[in-house]
Amino acid sequence: MSGREIEPLAYRVRPMAGECFESWLDRLAARHETTRKALFGYLGIKTALADRDLASSAANASDSHKAMVARLAWATGLPEKVILRTFVGCPSSDLLPAALRSIGCAQCWLDWLEGDAPWRIERSWILRVTLRCARHDLLLTDLGGIRALGRSPAARRQLEEMVVRTRAQMAQFTFIKTRLAWNSLVSRAQIRGSGTNPYILSRYTAALVGNRFHFAPMRHLLLAALHCGDVSLAERMEQIFRFTARPVREAVKRAPRGSPPALSDLVAAIARLSRRRIDRTRGRLEAAWQHMERARRDYPAKHAAHLRRGQRAALARAVRDRYAAEISSASWSPLAPLRGFQDALFYLKQCGMADDVLPTAAGRTDPWEDCLEDAEALRARLAKRFNHSAFRIVLDLPVHAFSFDPFERESSRSISAMAASNSANLSSARGPGSSSGADT
Repeated sequence: MSGREIEPLAYRVRPMAGECFESWLDRLAARHETTRKALFGYLGIKTALADRDLASSAANASDSHKAMVARLAWATGLPEKVILRTFVGCPSSDLLPAALRSIGCAQCWLDWLEGDAPWRIERSWILRVTLRCARHDLLLTDLGGIRALGRSPAARRQLEEMVVRTRAQMAQFTFIKTRLAWNSLVSRAQIRGSGTNPYILSRYTAALVGNRFHFAPMRHLLLAALHCGDVSLAERMEQIFRFTARPVREAVKRAPRGSPPALSDLVAAIARLSRRRIDRTRGRLEAAWQHMERARRDYPAKHAAHLRRGQRAALARAVRDRYAAEISSASWSPLAPLRGFQDALFYLKQCGMADDVLPTAAGRTDPWEDCLEDAEALRARLAKRFNHSAFRIVLDLPVHAFSFDPFERESSRSISAMAASNSANLSSARGPGSSSGADT
């Protein structure tokens, strides 16, 4: 398909001063409300070129690239030299990745927005080495979010805030004029495609291009650190961001499909499988050994705890059986009421609240002996005793048992001490002439 068979484009979009080729091509496609690939298809240009990096003339010296330039010049009515001036002369390795070519000067975009000029990306802005805008002396920042907002008041506000914020960040650095001059020198040389002095600027260029730290969100601050007086900060940044421009996983190289495997390949594959199986078996054995070692170390403590649990369970069963036997015997015995009265009398005597506190020491018989076997008489006397004004004992007392165990013997000692104290209080309250054996 020749140029005469194709009509020129309806709108003549001319490249702006300093604009890069891809920025102009995107504006041209947007003016005709189409995509880059559809535009190439209409003009008879190979559509595969639309997916390539077209910013560098050094990387696109093929005949198809020259035909693309000629066809675009004819379709837009522009001289070819005008389109050729949009390319940079350095190789593609010195350019930013295509996804990061929205980096530019916020002040330039703000001026173009106020002057109703189209937004674009200049050739110097897509270089890895470029630090700042030559017109406004402002660090270059990412403007991709601004472009998504369009030419709106919100975009204007964000551009103004970005300019103020970038100025404040630049005030924190002390820039060295010599390094800024080097930056401008290298940028102009890369745009022209001419080489720089390798002895003077080799380390500087390696720090800007070779380290490839431009994927960081704070790229403009990292570049500024390389041009300030703090050498340690720049060297530390240079060591941290030493990674390749495209950090992707490399594909595993496989043998061609038609070639048969060699004997060494089979031996290596079998050895890998054997090592993998041995590693899995060793892991299982190590886990089992660790489990057995923990069991051996913890066996004495766990065995002692098991014995203690068994002893406690046996003691609990014995206590439950004994208590059940007492309850069952008390439920059917006809002497159960009398036993309860006798227990009450026992606690009265132990607490010193009966009138026979020390019958043995006084040489007298027990005044309660005549009613110990008569439940009704014992109940009447106990009711009279409980109504006595000197009775101040709390009614929540332990159950009396005739067979003492060690705990009950300790309880008896404490009750005896309390009885002695109460007896002394009663004796002092009654006076020396009162009779302790008389029934009141």
